[in-house]
Amino acid sequence: MHKALWVIAFFHLFSTLAFAQPLSYDPFFVLPSQQGYKSVDLGVDNIDSGQLTDATNFLFMSKFTPDDKVEVGAQFTFGFLNDSASNFAALTVGGKYSLGEQRAVALNLALPAGDIDDPGISLGIMNALTLTDQIRLNKQLFLGFLDGYTRGTGIIVDALIEPAFLISPQMTAYLDFNIASNTDDFGNFLAVDFVPNIDWIMSDGNALNFSLKLGLAGDSKRQETGLSITLLRNM
Repeated sequence: MHKALWVIAFFHLFSTLAFAQPLSYDPFFVLPSQQGYKSVDLGVDNIDSGQLTDATNFLFMSKFTPDDKVEVGAQFTFGFLNDSASNFAALTVGGKYSLGEQRAVALNLALPAGDIDDPGISLGIMNALTLTDQIRLNKQLFLGFLDGYTRGTGIIVDALIEPAFLISPQMTAYLDFNIASNTDDFGNFLAVDFVPNIDWIMSDGNALNFSLKLGLAGDSKRQETGLSITLLRNM
């Protein structure tokens, strides 16, 4: 699943605010797969582990590949257990276009729905580098434009560096470094977060991802420890 044994996982960076629009419909780093591939993700994303019932979002993501080079999808975010978000908080739609086995570009739209009043657009580039049979380095850069992402200030810059380690056919570990800021004032908006996470393949087509989210550096780094659990179902 997800390119054979590699379930390329990256729970996409949320800001230190109680809720921020995701820059991609896909909460994980996954390059486009073969034609006909379908996937559904159901996730629980806690922003503050000390407030499990007051700062937790839920996500539903569905995607498919109508062509070997094209993937399209949508993510719905719900704030059922988040005091700072609506029950229906946000909707992001988008697509990826493969530039080869290890590269792709992405386009996403933040729709004015739920807690998001204005549209936004994000552009991204993705690259995966296989170092050994067990080690892979995933890299990603997204830029967010328009008020749906920027809230009227600058351009959002969001980067990922993700070493991935194949531990066994059922388990892959990731050490995600998320670096985000805004071109209006790169220093004051800088957030460097560390998100170690692991994929556990339970059965053919089914996996669980567990992640821990920690703030490392920058004035806008994550202030509280976060947790997330996501069920991935491939069809």
